[in-house]
Amino acid sequence: MKFKKSQKNVAVTILCVYLMTSIHHVYGALLYETPWRYHIAYQGFTWLILSYLILVVSVRWERQFIKWIFVVFAGFFFVGAIGLYEGLYNHVLKNVLYYLNFDSDLLVAMYPPPKYELPNDFLFEVSGILTLVVSAWCLKTMIVYLKK
Repeated sequence: MKFKKSQKNVAVTILCVYLMTSIHHVYGALLYETPWRYHIAYQGFTWLILSYLILVVSVRWERQFIKWIFVVFAGFFFVGAIGLYEGLYNHVLKNVLYYLNFDSDLLVAMYPPPKYELPNDFLFEVSGILTLVVSAWCLKTMIVYLKK
């Protein structure tokens, strides 16, 4: 079984999303003493392995519907849950609202403690924002993969 460039690229990008968000969450767990943040490392690993299994099946049988199953499954987690929710909502929007001095009551309502922290650590916020960037790259490779 030989992998094509688009298949390798999509495999690499979902790994990058997993690694970026795992580093971000483990750092946050240590920084804020919130061990529940570790969940993403093992839950994400499960999504990664299952995504790779579906990818291998799609490489083996080269059917468009299997490619779609892979993209929907992997895209839900690596682009939707991580990129849009974690990166865009939890970090990009939060930082924009915070640094534009939106009302603190609004921020606390949108990002209630202890689940969320208002921006107070550069590395934590930048690594959270980078999850969106890496997820966008992942989405791009998924689109290319579907077209090939």
